[in-house]
Amino acid sequence: MLDFSLFDNYADPICIFTVNNEIIFKNNKFLSAFFDFKSLEKFKTKFNFNLCFLSSDSITQLTPIDILLKSKENFHTIASYQKSNGEFIYFYIYSFMYFDYRVVVFKDFTTEDAFSNLIKKYKELESKYNEVKESTNKFYKLQEHAQTQVLKMGIINKISLVIRETNDMEFILSSALEEIHNLLGSFKTYFSMREKNSFKIIYSVTDRTDINLFCEYEKDVVQNIRNKDIFISSCLKEYINSDKFIPNGATRIIIPVYNKNRLLGIIVTFTKQKISIDDNREILQSISVQLASSIIQAGLITQLNKKNKKLQKTLNELKETQLQLINSEKMASLGQLVSGVAHEINTPLASINSNNNLINKIISNNLNLTQEQINMIKELNNIDIEASNRISNIVKSLKRFVRLDEAEFQEADINKEIDLTLKLIAHELKDKIKVVKYYSQLPPVYCSVNMLNQVFMNILVNACHSINKKNIEGKIEISTFSDGHNLIVKIKDNGSGIPFEIQNKIFDVGFTTKKIGVGTGLGLSISKKIIELHKGSINFTSKETLGTEFIITIPISNKS
Repeated sequence: MLDFSLFDNYADPICIFTVNNEIIFKNNKFLSAFFDFKSLEKFKTKFNFNLCFLSSDSITQLTPIDILLKSKENFHTIASYQKSNGEFIYFYIYSFMYFDYRVVVFKDFTTEDAFSNLIKKYKELESKYNEVKESTNKFYKLQEHAQTQVLKMGIINKISLVIRETNDMEFILSSALEEIHNLLGSFKTYFSMREKNSFKIIYSVTDRTDINLFCEYEKDVVQNIRNKDIFISSCLKEYINSDKFIPNGATRIIIPVYNKNRLLGIIVTFTKQKISIDDNREILQSISVQLASSIIQAGLITQLNKKNKKLQKTLNELKETQLQLINSEKMASLGQLVSGVAHEINTPLASINSNNNLINKIISNNLNLTQEQINMIKELNNIDIEASNRISNIVKSLKRFVRLDEAEFQEADINKEIDLTLKLIAHELKDKIKVVKYYSQLPPVYCSVNMLNQVFMNILVNACHSINKKNIEGKIEISTFSDGHNLIVKIKDNGSGIPFEIQNKIFDVGFTTKKIGVGTGLGLSISKKIIELHKGSINFTSKETLGTEFIITIPISNKS
């Protein structure tokens, strides 16, 4: 409900009626002038016509109040009011509509001066009413404009949201063109990409058969497109090279889509309605700008996806090369192992052959064996069994190291795997290097055992070479433990150490301090790659002449 308190400032009695003829407001002057007011019905009966400005000539028995309440127009009359004491007061009564309410003013003109003042006040009030009416009209126009702006902003925000949420070019075009289609009441809307001197339709709201059609336009249309201006005109054909006519013609609107000075394409829409381009220019230009931005963005993303695919292909090739390098290093390691294993196998084989020759001599000389000879044969047999077991263990260890029959990743006991590696490089240790183990109880580690063994082997063999280079009684300490999440392996030697000036190069591919033809220079480089593959790290500390310690850290579980 409106606030009517402003009428309390008026010097005349004022009351306000609803459309149902109920009094909802009486100003202070009304309450003092008609202090004996009890009900509307009794109040009406106290009024009689003195002078009434009516357009009708009909005679009525209604009171002045009845007439003004029935009147659909502004009402003016002069009436007399009989007070309770029988005294008459003359009022100039007029009423007008204030929004959905009827305002009734009672002007006391019992004296001539009072009547003149009433006329004067009436004119002032009428002037104010006209001002209010004019303000109200302006308000309605402003409200209508605001609603239109809200609608346009809603459309722009909707398109912006679509562009932010997706890079699907077709979906973006669909959303933008459908909004334009609905806004202008169009019967056909499509988007054409620039193709040299013509335009190629790539998306249509209403007719998919238009896709991939090439369109050419009149010179004035082309000139407007070059000027980045929205062009509106009447037409009988969609474009000049079309063989179809539009029945009764249509209004064609062409909206250029530019990215800076680069023409990307045009939005073309057709409507049968009368369109004022000035009313819609702002929103159409805004949609054009956003669409240009999304086209460029989609193009960049397409290029990025192509580059990503190319990079992925390169990465896959790199991984394959990396595996080849690992296998190459493994073959080099196996070459070293074979040399040592051959030496290790020759000793038990020589023992077996010698024992067999001795047994043959004993048997050939005398079949009646003494107890001493029997004991000797048993002893030789035990030696042969031990030698055979030694050969068997070496072969088994070599087979386990190669791991040709095992899955790439599996759970493993790292302590046992380090022991396996130590067996295989026993020829490197000989009797000069003492291995001290500080093994902790470890949980099973999910890893590529094959690869980790190669890491251990590379570091241990390098340690042996470093100790032999120093020509001292060597010592290698191996520590294993877990912090709950990671496995930590430390391998420390007392060899010659790594010179400070090359410490930043030891993980480089191909870097080696060995002579030409000895090794591949890939040992530590491959070791680092293997540890990184396990999402771990490999670090070292070294002091020249004092030795080196490598620290390997990998997650206990790599199942991700």
